[in-house]
Amino acid sequence: MSNTPSTQPARKAPAPDIFGPLIGTVLFGYYGFLAGLDTHGSDGNPVALWITFVWTLRGATVLLALSTVLAIRNAPRSMLAYGISVALATAGLAAVFLWDTMSPDSLAVHPVILLVLVVWNGYCALTAIRDGLAELR
Repeated sequence: MSNTPSTQPARKAPAPDIFGPLIGTVLFGYYGFLAGLDTHGSDGNPVALWITFVWTLRGATVLLALSTVLAIRNAPRSMLAYGISVALATAGLAAVFLWDTMSPDSLAVHPVILLVLVVWNGYCALTAIRDGLAELR
């Protein structure tokens, strides 16, 4: 066995995905902060389901914005941070979906659209976490 270093070039890590976290930040941010989703019923009383939905969107916006900053800075764990952020957002949306199906206070979002968001974000979370863990190896 030789103690000489390998002549193969060092493998360069791929650039982190900026598009996914940025799009997530924009979409969640728009609906969480700018769309003016109601949190109070027609009687003026707050509706817990609606408040939870809006704050799930806002929390996801903050987490995804942090993931975007990490990706822009080319941080080594940015994909893993993105995956965890999306997983937390998915968990929140899944809880809101289940609550919406059992609550008389229906959301303005149709349950099928909410279910599509849960499935799509869940897929993105699993893919990003898998890719993030592969980057760490």
